[in-house]
Amino acid sequence: MPKDNKKYIFTEPIRSKPIIGGARMTKFKILILDCTPKGEPSEGRLVKEFLQMCKLHKPAKASSLYYKVKSKREFLNKLSRGKRYDIIHISAHGAQRGKVGIGNGRTWLATPEDIKETDHKATLVSVSACVANKKPIADAFKGAKYFLAPKTEVDWVDAALFSILFYKRYIVDGISMRNAFEYARKRTQTCDDYPNYWK
Repeated sequence: MPKDNKKYIFTEPIRSKPIIGGARMTKFKILILDCTPKGEPSEGRLVKEFLQMCKLHKPAKASSLYYKVKSKREFLNKLSRGKRYDIIHISAHGAQRGKVGIGNGRTWLATPEDIKETDHKATLVSVSACVANKKPIADAFKGAKYFLAPKTEVDWVDAALFSILFYKRYIVDGISMRNAFEYARKRTQTCDDYPNYWK
């Protein structure tokens, strides 16, 4: 296990939530940054629609802001607003071999050094991008308590299902972050894609 104090993913207890209508509830502020190029499947848009559906049809107090990010500059600017979020969800592509970072997979890549300079604040940063579970990337999100990302080239459908199940259990059902994580990993057969911690 890593020895620094950065994000042993989902090992700390989540604060208790008030009981509303028989279910534990809290209000979540979520920022969704969709960095996928036009014409590609958009996991970020799927998460946005799912959270909107939950807000309308389930007792889930989650408000989300969704941005379709078109450039590295825009991505870094959205992270630099200084606002606090419960979750920052980033739908993107990981870096190609020999590089470390997240971007749109074509024209831009934000490196850990770039991300480290932003003024982001979140309980959880979830990066849905292939091979993004790397210590330099996790450390770059210094304003987050927890970091979640796949360590493999996870299939788009599997990543999307993982996100939906994770948020459903964590936000809608009100179970702990760790248990929601384990539930989503097992139900989507992505245990090898989403490790408990980065190496």
